[in-house]
Amino acid sequence: MRLVSAVLGFALRKVGLLLAVVLSMFLGFLLVQAAVPALKDAVTDRERLQQVRAERTALDSDLEQLRAEAEQARAEAVTSLEGTIGAEIDGLDRQASELASAVEDNREQRDNVCGFWESLPERLPIGPNPCEDATKLLEKAEQAQATVERNLAEAEADALVLRDPALTNEQKLEQLGVSGAFSSAEREIDSKQSEREQKQAEERSLEEAQGSGVGWVVDQWARSWRWLAAIALLVLVMPPTLRAISYFVLMPLVHRAQRPIHLSEGAETERSDLRTTRAERTLTIELGPDEVLSARSEHVRPVQGPIRGHLLYDWSSPFISYAAGLYGLSRVTGDERVTTATLATPDDPDSYLMRIDFRDHPGLVMRPRHVVGVIGSPELKTRWRWGIQSLATWQVRYIMFSGSGSLIVQGCGDVVATSPRSGTTRMEQHLVMGFDSRLQVGVNRTEVFWPYLWGRTPLVDDEFSGSHPLFWQKASADGPRNPIAKAFDAFFSAFGRILGF
Repeated sequence: MRLVSAVLGFALRKVGLLLAVVLSMFLGFLLVQAAVPALKDAVTDRERLQQVRAERTALDSDLEQLRAEAEQARAEAVTSLEGTIGAEIDGLDRQASELASAVEDNREQRDNVCGFWESLPERLPIGPNPCEDATKLLEKAEQAQATVERNLAEAEADALVLRDPALTNEQKLEQLGVSGAFSSAEREIDSKQSEREQKQAEERSLEEAQGSGVGWVVDQWARSWRWLAAIALLVLVMPPTLRAISYFVLMPLVHRAQRPIHLSEGAETERSDLRTTRAERTLTIELGPDEVLSARSEHVRPVQGPIRGHLLYDWSSPFISYAAGLYGLSRVTGDERVTTATLATPDDPDSYLMRIDFRDHPGLVMRPRHVVGVIGSPELKTRWRWGIQSLATWQVRYIMFSGSGSLIVQGCGDVVATSPRSGTTRMEQHLVMGFDSRLQVGVNRTEVFWPYLWGRTPLVDDEFSGSHPLFWQKASADGPRNPIAKAFDAFFSAFGRILGF
């Protein structure tokens, strides 16, 4: 039941956060719109622009449809006229041929009846006049032939107009004088065209208004709010998704494929010894004759005995010494008299100090930032390890203090030495200060999924196996508060972790 409640609560929180992000963006937009009247006008203009664009698009469609219908009607009229005029030409051509034959016959008849002897009776004052009648008949026939030929020429001219490919259907009908039948459609097209031009002018005016600074802001918001909401959703959903994939898919693969690290393999001796003291806020060090303490100057408090400055702890490893903070040291040397030095952390009241003594040791791995001082002269060495485990922990180099000597280390909240006792111990990596190199070190995923999903615990735990100690602190120190400083600190901390600092 608790698991169901936790899952349901997590889902409801994410949904509520998404709604809050989108709602806050919308409320912010409304507040700005109310505070800046020009922004409100720009919003209204943009809405009107969208409406005008839609109306102009509808008018374009109507005009296209009307023009298509008118053009189709003209094409049908031209086709009909072509058929009609073609039939007319055929009829007139036949009629002209018939009239030409009739005229020829009438001419022959007139010539026959209008000779001297044939027309002699007509010269008499009485009686019929066949020559005059034949002449009139010929004139009538010639007039009819001329009319038919004129009509045929006009019809052929109209046919040439209809067949002219350079003319549109509208121009053909205008030249033939039959465009009046389409005057109603033309008037409707003109009306739509005038309305469309008016909408275009209004659209251009609104687009110019949208080109202003306020209009640009409104336009950008209208274009971007969807993907802004999508990004907000992605930002909310992606981290838990990636965490779940890392927990259930990636880390099991890493755990099965890893090969635990054993830094002192083959270098262990039975004479090796390591002892620790109890962690304290203030640690007093007593030095024997010729015993040397090299400590960070800011940590050195009252000193009884000779003291001098020392630039670097180990000149053979200058970069490691500098990166570890072991530079500008105070070197206290014991003599025949009582020599003591008191160490305390200057700027962290929650810091604890522990002394670690080792003899003939193959290597004590310690993050240099936790090393406050060194007693004696143990050797500073590095070990590089590559592989899938290094990819999981982001650490490829390990810094070791070997031989004989002592380390003074500091941790936040407390410093604890824990032994796996020939078993296995897990520890969050940011709490681990160091470990005995005789331990086998691997990685495993954290066993608490929900705290990891909520970002309370890290995914990867260091896993130590063996019977030697590891050293850990109770809490990790707070980083910088400034976001920019946090970003730089995260970057350099990750880079330093890779190199073992």
